[in-house]
Amino acid sequence: MSIKVNVLGSCVSRVSLLDGNQKGHGIADDRLELGYFLDKQNMALAMMPPAFSKEEVSSIQAEELWDKSRINTLKQALNKETINLLMESDAEYLIVDLYDFYVYFNIIGNTAFDNIAFEFQNTSLHKKYKEYVKYGHFFEMAQWIYYPYVDLFFKTIIKKYDSDHIILNRFRCNKYYLAKDGEIKIIPNEFKAPCHPNDKHNMHSRVLEDYIISKYNPYVIDVSKYYMGNENDWSNLQGAHFEMAFYHHTFDIIKEIIFYKPNKRVWDECRFFEKRYDENYNLNIEKAVVMFNDLSSKNDLLALNLLDKLYHRFPNNTAILKLISDLNLNK
Repeated sequence: MSIKVNVLGSCVSRVSLLDGNQKGHGIADDRLELGYFLDKQNMALAMMPPAFSKEEVSSIQAEELWDKSRINTLKQALNKETINLLMESDAEYLIVDLYDFYVYFNIIGNTAFDNIAFEFQNTSLHKKYKEYVKYGHFFEMAQWIYYPYVDLFFKTIIKKYDSDHIILNRFRCNKYYLAKDGEIKIIPNEFKAPCHPNDKHNMHSRVLEDYIISKYNPYVIDVSKYYMGNENDWSNLQGAHFEMAFYHHTFDIIKEIIFYKPNKRVWDECRFFEKRYDENYNLNIEKAVVMFNDLSSKNDLLALNLLDKLYHRFPNNTAILKLISDLNLNK
């Protein structure tokens, strides 16, 4: 019998459960079953009252949206169904990531709501209330404004999913990606629109994640800090899209937590200098070395990623082996 899992988050967790398959559905292990995938729905906003009547929300048509597959998610968010769905579900586990704290949401009157990657802005309902709708961003607000809503969310769901059945999938929004030409480049500004996560908010996300961990003690996956984006894997280079190794790594941890129920609470180790999952990608060696030295000088853990890529191209290079040895990492 399979174990059912709900997800409140984004592609950071969804693609992890699919072991890197962006276009798949469900979970890439027959022992697990996907319950609800509540995409781009914010836990704080879920605790606020609805802005529109159910009749107004039901009038929204899929044809109005850029991505027609988001119609159910949009309606769920506008109707504030998130909590009811999670609490009434027969799933045993809840996986959470904080993607939606990185993006702008909508405010109207005395409440606020998700816009689901700005899909709401395409609807006739938005046109009806356009002059009253404003934008907000939690990470640009004082903590006292939204932390109580985060607490209310967890105090509610903890009645169903105790700390041993909540998995917090932490992620650090990417600043860099591996381009098809083999260079490590900075995420272009076109992928830092208000509907995209932006690495400038990483510090705020980390503080909120730390707060959640300290109060509610979930299982914690904290490995995205070792990975970057990859243009060979994603044409959309927004900062929450990672190279394939991240999803393989995260999926292995999720399975370890669910199937073995370990005493260990936090997984934050790198998984480099062993099996590679991204063979045959171009890498500009000279520029990778320069980038490695730059990231190392800033104590950025992404330097390990570059050293790993260099190692797998030059496994017998004495200089690279010495760097690995100096880091006290097992080859």
